[in-house]
Amino acid sequence: MVKLNLYQPPIQKGIKFLRRRDLTVEIRLYIAFMALLSNRWGIITQMAKKYAISRTFVYMLQTQLNTAVEEYFYVGSIPSKKNIIIESREKSKEYALLLRLVGKCSIPAISDILKRMGLKNNSVGTISQKLNEIGKYLPNTFNVDNDAILYVYLAADEMFSHSIPILISVDPVSTAILRIELAESRKTEDWINHFNKLKENGIKVILVVSDEGQGICSATGSVLSGINRQPDTFHAISHRLGKWVNSLENSAYAAIAEEYHCEKIFESAKTEDVLQKRMEAYFEARTNADKTIMLYEVYKFLYHCIIDNLQVFDKDGNPCDRKNAEENIRIALDYMIGLPINKIKKNINTIYNLLDDLLEYLDTAREVINRLYTKGIPHYIIQAFALAWQYQKNATKAKKSERRKYFANKEKKQLEMIRMMLGNDFESVKTIVFVEFDKIIQTSAIVENINSIVRAFLNTSRNRINQEILNLIMFYHNHRRYKAGKRKGKTPMELLTGIKQEKDWLEMLLNLEKEKKDLSLAA
Repeated sequence: MVKLNLYQPPIQKGIKFLRRRDLTVEIRLYIAFMALLSNRWGIITQMAKKYAISRTFVYMLQTQLNTAVEEYFYVGSIPSKKNIIIESREKSKEYALLLRLVGKCSIPAISDILKRMGLKNNSVGTISQKLNEIGKYLPNTFNVDNDAILYVYLAADEMFSHSIPILISVDPVSTAILRIELAESRKTEDWINHFNKLKENGIKVILVVSDEGQGICSATGSVLSGINRQPDTFHAISHRLGKWVNSLENSAYAAIAEEYHCEKIFESAKTEDVLQKRMEAYFEARTNADKTIMLYEVYKFLYHCIIDNLQVFDKDGNPCDRKNAEENIRIALDYMIGLPINKIKKNINTIYNLLDDLLEYLDTAREVINRLYTKGIPHYIIQAFALAWQYQKNATKAKKSERRKYFANKEKKQLEMIRMMLGNDFESVKTIVFVEFDKIIQTSAIVENINSIVRAFLNTSRNRINQEILNLIMFYHNHRRYKAGKRKGKTPMELLTGIKQEKDWLEMLLNLEKEKKDLSLAA
């Protein structure tokens, strides 16, 4: 007699299958039970090795147990296992999209959350692959349907993902992303290709707003020749000159502190020689403090003169005169360049060179006012709304909470006064007027806001991102509904096209993915 190993029976020649009598009913039930209910990774392989059986046999036992018990314990109609798997996959995909786009979670974080929720397809690789697959179905450029032409204002900017530039174009009125791309560089030829793609997709640019990046400026002149470019007033003036206000203020306080220090040690002097030296040091510190304070006060006055002349409307609600504003800014710059601040002179010369185009928005403001006149809106109503709109803009730009509250309160009071004058027509007239006023573009602040949205995704991607994810970000941003602010309840795409969006962005995205898959299968 040959003693057989309990789990390794001999294979007889000619026998294809052999019934394992050592695998009792209890053991088979235990294997099926562990395979069916255990969520531990590798349990199938573990059972196969332990009992020297194939993985296929384990799956067969699992299926038999599931079929046997679901009739007695499942409430309602019994779904097929295939449907359960499909539903689990779809639910995992929906949660992955929500967590990535709305929650801005990293892929590992999404994987951990899906595992804790007991959802399938929860590995990092599977989630990343699925998101990229969906992103491939999405365009990176907005396309105008039916060979129509869409006229837009264009705000262009660039940011970086691990030293790789991302070129972004946004409509500042609707805040819709028109094109977003991961480019090889940010040179002129890259921006030329960027703008040409917009033109090919039916987008006609009315005005370009950007900073002074060499690639953007050169490409604008090449591709969009004859179209005005509005330099970003923030980058042109506030970014260059504003920082010196705080710097000079700090210097003034430091000089005052030095004066107080010299005065304090002067009073403690004992000998005549020490008294004389400390007196001289005190008077020198006092003179320096007076000069530093005077420099700060003069610079601050000139800076605010420039900022005040950047306002769109005057105190009566009429568009500011471009020639007067330009002249006043030049005078302030002339005085400013004469101040003993050597490092600032290069920035002032740059502003001189930009000044011819810097106030382009004032001409736009006059065009807007003329269009509103043709719509039959009274002059005094337009003036009143102009002041309210400007208060709103000043509140948005204010960095200090007191100043923000001040302008917000003035806007509220102004709108209440107009409501009393217009009665039931207030909302309709306000919508018409503010839509036109929003076409007065001074800065590329909107595209900077979009950059901050994209930056949040870069921060959860170790600053590495691909074009597919950028496509997803663009789709989500353009079709999500604003929860607050003046665009509350609207999506960027609704504001851009004027067509009401009936479905939620997630439903639209999943439907689009299904359509693309069906087309691929048909092909």
